[in-house]
Amino acid sequence: MTFGRSPLSRRGVFAAGGVVAVGAGLAACTKDTGTLGSDDESSDEPQSAAKITVTPADGAADATAATEIAWKVEEGEFTSFTLTDAEGNEVEGDMHPDGTTWVPASPLDWEGTYTAAVSAEDSAGLAATVEATFTTIASPPNRVSIENYLPGVDSTVGQAAVLPFRFSGYEIPEDQRAAVERRLFVTSEPAQEGSWHWINARALEYRPKEYWQPNTQVTVRLGLGGLPLGEDYYGEFDQDTNFTIDPEARLLEADNDTKQLRAYQDGTIVQTIPISLGADEPIDGNDARSFSGNMIVMSREEESTFVSELYEYETPVKWAMRLTFSGQFIHGAPWAADRLGKSNGSHGCINVSDEMGEWIYNFVRWGDPVVVLNTGLALPQGDGFTTWDLSWEDVVAGSYLDSSSGESD
Repeated sequence: MTFGRSPLSRRGVFAAGGVVAVGAGLAACTKDTGTLGSDDESSDEPQSAAKITVTPADGAADATAATEIAWKVEEGEFTSFTLTDAEGNEVEGDMHPDGTTWVPASPLDWEGTYTAAVSAEDSAGLAATVEATFTTIASPPNRVSIENYLPGVDSTVGQAAVLPFRFSGYEIPEDQRAAVERRLFVTSEPAQEGSWHWINARALEYRPKEYWQPNTQVTVRLGLGGLPLGEDYYGEFDQDTNFTIDPEARLLEADNDTKQLRAYQDGTIVQTIPISLGADEPIDGNDARSFSGNMIVMSREEESTFVSELYEYETPVKWAMRLTFSGQFIHGAPWAADRLGKSNGSHGCINVSDEMGEWIYNFVRWGDPVVVLNTGLALPQGDGFTTWDLSWEDVVAGSYLDSSSGESD
């Protein structure tokens, strides 16, 4: 989806007589403002038979900053659309990928006045234009921000990169989740099928059906600014980013049966590293095993200090690659030298030598896949970026839209 300049041309937008549904964030009321000049019996000029209905209606005062524009043309063919602010400046935007509404490229102003102008022609080529002026509500007090884990702008990331974020301190009601997803725009070049998945009422992730193709360009807009979220809550702001998938496909595979980690580049093993995983027996009564499952590199830290209230330790480490929110990492562990390749003994992390930790740190990127095998403890959903541990059918089942998407400009 591209947000460009209005006005829209007639090409590829609506067929004659097409009905446009009202999308998320639109005012609920509509008014048929009629055909321009159709009731003016004193005019000698021929009048267009085209009838145009615009939503929000002329005079509407309950629009939000996330308002989208819809229109219906009867007895004619749509030709153009513009949205202007109170000063007459054109507002940028484009059609929603589902083709039902026009979406501003950024949130509208609160307490702003806007005029939507829709033009059409009848079968004789006579033009009609209807204008609808509406105002947005005052900025609401209950605004919901997000905890953003998206890749940085213009970053280069690994082939398993996901798009994760969390709503801060608010659970989205189930009947609002489809409207939320509808405002989450992801495009890729080349186009690849993908889907959003609700992990819980606050947490979403987007992933492609298969790992991203090398050199894919991905553009993201979380169009949540001003979006009604239910219970008189509204989205705080939009969030945008774009990133590139690395030309090289890397993957780490740690196998508890062999106590080895294999590093793959473009399908070929380039390094085999002895490891020690989480202890096989409980430590202080707690299950310390490493999780088995499909994870990604969530962060890379050259130096860090691990602090655990559960196990009561504070330990400086080097070359740490985070795999879960709960604190499982791949990291250098010189104290584990006697265990590497032979036995387990960590509190859940994958221990390697400092030398191999530095090698892995320099090898991987954010978003590279990490597969851990044969530990006997399944990865919990939501403990990290975990949708790669689901089947594609389960990913899509966690979406509230009718189907997965993979639009490309």
